Amino acid sequence: MTTDVSQAASMTRKQLIVSTVVAIAVAALVLFVVVLPAEYGQDPTRIGRLIGLQQMGEAKVTAEAQVGGEIAHAHDRKYRTATIEINVKPKEELEYKAVLAKGEPLLYAWKAAGGSVYFEFHGEPTEGKWPKGYFRSYEIQEKSDAAQGSFTAPFTGQHGWYWRNLTEEPVTITLEVAGYYTKISRIGS
Repeated sequence: MTTDVSQAASMTRKQLIVSTVVAIAVAALVLFVVVLPAEYGQDPTRIGRLIGLQQMGEAKVTAEAQVGGEIAHAHDRKYRTATIEINVKPKEELEYKAVLAKGEPLLYAWKAAGGSVYFEFHGEPTEGKWPKGYFRSYEIQEKSDAAQGSFTAPFTGQHGWYWRNLTEEPVTITLEVAGYYTKISRIGS
């Protein structure tokens, strides 16, 4: 009788070990095939892409990165708006920049009447440790007559536009900006 009890206990111990190993294997499978692709956009097995889970995870990760985990954001600076008409002589080049603190948003739209312009939207830091002459380009177009968008300053500094009139005629650029900038002005004048 003692042998039967010890055999039963022994079988139960073996079953427990097998069950534990199977449970760990199933959990690992679910982690790698479902959770990583669906939640984090990572698909080490490539099965997540086949069943559509990786795309869902990538969208979630991208949305979280864009929002930065915050939906509402208070601002220390006053909200401002401006509409500026900028006359650009034939073949002339000039810059307008807004001063923004890191993390502050700017909405903008500009339109050139009279011809196309080359433009670059870029920024230069005014605070912190940066290499001498550092700037960061956000958008460059070889030829355009309009652009619009939203922008969040990656660092405290001057952020704005460089335009070059590509025509032999004067061009008038109408720039509209709204956001938490301290000032906007022509650079170099």
